Amino acid sequence: MNKYKILIFDLDDTLIDNLENVKYAFKIMIKSKNEEYNEENFIRWYQIDKKFWHDWQDGKITLPEHLKGETGKKSNEFLNWLRAQRILIYFNNEVNLDEAINLNNIYMDALTENVNAIDGAYETLEYLSNKGYYIIIATNGPKVATRDKLLKINCINFVNEILSADMFGYMKPNKEFFDGIEKTLNNYNIEDYLIIGDSLKSDVGFAMRCNFDSCWFNKNNDKIDDKYKPTMTINKLRELIEIL
Repeated sequence: MNKYKILIFDLDDTLIDNLENVKYAFKIMIKSKNEEYNEENFIRWYQIDKKFWHDWQDGKITLPEHLKGETGKKSNEFLNWLRAQRILIYFNNEVNLDEAINLNNIYMDALTENVNAIDGAYETLEYLSNKGYYIIIATNGPKVATRDKLLKINCINFVNEILSADMFGYMKPNKEFFDGIEKTLNNYNIEDYLIIGDSLKSDVGFAMRCNFDSCWFNKNNDKIDDKYKPTMTINKLRELIEIL
């Protein structure tokens, strides 16, 4: 498997324990509203957040007229509006847009405060970096937050590039995200790439759309959807040390 030169890692739920990360940030956001945390409300938030970004990936979110013309890298106004929509949904539109933007900023800041690595993340990235692989983090999350998370788990020095949806204006699995990767690197062939991630849709599906190999990180032993064809599957990150 040493034909690969570039390893493209997803971040959340691949290198970072996203569930605990999101739970902590939700608690901070709710506290800022003087509301008490409970597990039922957190589950509701988690489901809203996950569904919203899936709907965004699938083109189901209707933009206001003045933002519809944006292509490529999005403006701060666009990103603030987009991220605030989850807050508005959660609070049943009982907060206004400005308050929703402020709550989202509190939430986003908190995402970088309490970060837990997936088991084996440090050892695996250290090994692969020392072996000379060019390591990219490709995430639908913000670049600044991604860098902060990698700093918190002491893995930033193993990473060559952080490439994010807010840089390109497109989320995985859109091929335009990969076009952004190619423009950034511009000196590698398609067979040099391997993407590693936990999501069949955003990672394996992304790889299939771009015609490069993928490694599905199936840490929960989920059943595979037949329409996705990962090149390989692992259950623990450390398995990459043996494979690569």
